[in-house]
Amino acid sequence: MHRLPATVFALSLFLAGACGGYTAPSGPSAPSSPPPTSADVSIVPGASQLTTTAFDPNPKAFSLGGAAQVSVRWVNGDGGGGYGGGSGVTHQIASDDGAFANSGLIGAGATYTVALTKTGTYRYHCAIHPNMVGTITVNP
Repeated sequence: MHRLPATVFALSLFLAGACGGYTAPSGPSAPSSPPPTSADVSIVPGASQLTTTAFDPNPKAFSLGGAAQVSVRWVNGDGGGGYGGGSGVTHQIASDDGAFANSGLIGAGATYTVALTKTGTYRYHCAIHPNMVGTITVNP
């Protein structure tokens, strides 16, 4: 008659032991940045408080080298860096003269890529933090 509680107890011990090998993921909840490439411009930690050093490298130089275009990718590595309570900071890349489309909101760990087809100097800034400024130069 008392076998049901004993069976439930034994089953719960078995299940608890079976789940004992589980390890919860650790680390920050913000997404990590993608692996860097040579086409990257990093948005550095604490960028919203910076000007020309908010982007690395700045200026960034590319060469078409006979190609029809070069791609540049901004990577938001600004996970807070002590500013804003350590949480990720959102940025938005905007061309100073409309030479390329503005990005949407770029959260921590996210990217924005544009293809540039003409030689010249491209000046840009963060539409949210206009003090953040950068330059890309595309050579023949």
